[in-house]
Amino acid sequence: MSQADSKAVAHFRGHTCRDLYKAIFDAESPEQVVRQLPAQSLYMVVKSAGLQSSSDIIMMASLEQSRLLMDFDLWTGDILNEEAVWEWLSLTDETESLELLQRFMKIVDLKLLALLIGRYVEVKVFEEPTEQPPGPGFHTPDKGFTWIGIKTEDANKHFLLARLLALIFESSAELFYQLISIMGVATVSMLEEESYQERMKRLAAEGVPEPEVAAAIHAPYSLVEAKGELSDGAGKVVVQDIRCVEPLIYEARATKLFADLIRDCSDREELEMEFTYILNGAVVRWGIDFSNQESVFDLAERIKGAINLALERLIVATSLSVKGVHGTLGLGKLYRLGITELMALRTKARKMPLDGVGGLKDSDPGLFGALACAREAFPVMPLYLNDDGSLDQQEGSLAAGHRPFATVRGVETVGVLLDRVREITRKS
Repeated sequence: MSQADSKAVAHFRGHTCRDLYKAIFDAESPEQVVRQLPAQSLYMVVKSAGLQSSSDIIMMASLEQSRLLMDFDLWTGDILNEEAVWEWLSLTDETESLELLQRFMKIVDLKLLALLIGRYVEVKVFEEPTEQPPGPGFHTPDKGFTWIGIKTEDANKHFLLARLLALIFESSAELFYQLISIMGVATVSMLEEESYQERMKRLAAEGVPEPEVAAAIHAPYSLVEAKGELSDGAGKVVVQDIRCVEPLIYEARATKLFADLIRDCSDREELEMEFTYILNGAVVRWGIDFSNQESVFDLAERIKGAINLALERLIVATSLSVKGVHGTLGLGKLYRLGITELMALRTKARKMPLDGVGGLKDSDPGLFGALACAREAFPVMPLYLNDDGSLDQQEGSLAAGHRPFATVRGVETVGVLLDRVREITRKS
């Protein structure tokens, strides 16, 4: 690797998806730079630029990186996102060669191809070859022994699937026959479940916790426990062997204390590793798809807010500095402390069903909005509500949207508003 490329990679820290994309193509050897990136960072760059605009990056990536790009992109929860598969199948370069499709065949889980074939391909196999198609639209790749009929009225999907099947047969007739026969011995749900479980194992090796571990990342942690550990000087649990995914940290806005922590911490790489692990655990815990980057960045801001909330609580309670609190507890326990407080607020809000305060939506929409936001799986504040309880109105109407809880005062303000809602519902 050239000195210039090493310098470009070194400058990745603290950069966003757009910056990473620029750094790749500013380098003397873009391929070497691409292959140094964690697959998740590369995926976020690809999603930010758009899959169809990223064929050159995908071709520069290693096969392992490319396989992980698909692991991040092809699933909605534990269900295969078929439209994403079609988008990958439609990738082509400027010369419209088959090179990207050949790469697709090297990295895709063959069970997913079998699933796609089972949904859209009708297969007729004969002991003796026949020149007569068994129906309209059937074609034979092997002189009449096997006839293939593609069952879709979508012309683009028909073309993509026909091209794929032709490439498979030309590359390996044995693989072709295996794929068209799989659906005879396996169900769609079996194939999907097996593929999903294998995907989760690959992502776990990349620092994406499995559900049980993600649940532990969110285990309750009280202010009393935190103060006790700070008093005892207990050593923090250090997250290791997790590659830092900078866009997860730096793409989303940071709250003040969290920003101070990033600036002043003694081991920034350790902090970045831990935040990557926490955020990936939260993505799993809250059921967010990695392909929905807007939601991922929104979650990142909520996590930063929860950590900021915990830092503020402990600084006031102990008179320690931001660096001192983090140095003992680490990000994981700070996040757990913040989310524990927010979950208590959510529990309070969910004791007042929205259908029981329907009139409040018209009589006091600001109050109703505070209740609705506090009831979310990961509570937030209405954008129009300031931490002191005052309303930030635009042109006389309440602004739409939300923002993360990040301060003690904000949590206390919403708690007071929830008490007001409870009193209103009691009287009505």
